[in-house]
Amino acid sequence: MADDIDELLDEVEDSLSHDSNTSSPNMMVSESVKTDDLKDLLDDIDEQPDTDLPEHPSSQSIDGRCNSPLLAGISVPPGISTGVTQRACDRLRCLKCDMVVVTIDGFCWSDTIDYLFLRDNYPDMDRLCARLEPQRVGRAYACQCQHCSLTEPTSLTCLEGIQWVCGGHSLDDETDDNPDA
Repeated sequence: MADDIDELLDEVEDSLSHDSNTSSPNMMVSESVKTDDLKDLLDDIDEQPDTDLPEHPSSQSIDGRCNSPLLAGISVPPGISTGVTQRACDRLRCLKCDMVVVTIDGFCWSDTIDYLFLRDNYPDMDRLCARLEPQRVGRAYACQCQHCSLTEPTSLTCLEGIQWVCGGHSLDDETDDNPDA
């Protein structure tokens, strides 16, 4: 295809280098045909391939992510954490097991919880609740491979071994949480 383009460009260049006064009417017709061919070829090259990919369902609702995801007890409301508002991220996702992190308000994890318990019982909330202890101001977090319980606001970067990230929040979630908006 590149050879065709080069050939057409050479022909156009040759035809333009001739004096237009000395060219015959037949030559003008063939030059216009060549020019039309060149335009068609260039139009074919300029056409963009059809790359319309269907949107991923989870990416349709994402409008923002937490700047620095925050975990906290129930004293901090859930939502998107920004530089201005301090909220506990409720859309966490684990990088190790690629599972959504569940949050349970008013509880903390018992000392007997381990990786095997989480792996076998996640996401069955009835089974997970068997290892929860009531704590009025606490909030328990867990995915299939990691867990933590917090009462005070803590940045994810301060928690060693926890590899969770904000999965994204939709603006609809924020307006549902805040009736004044």
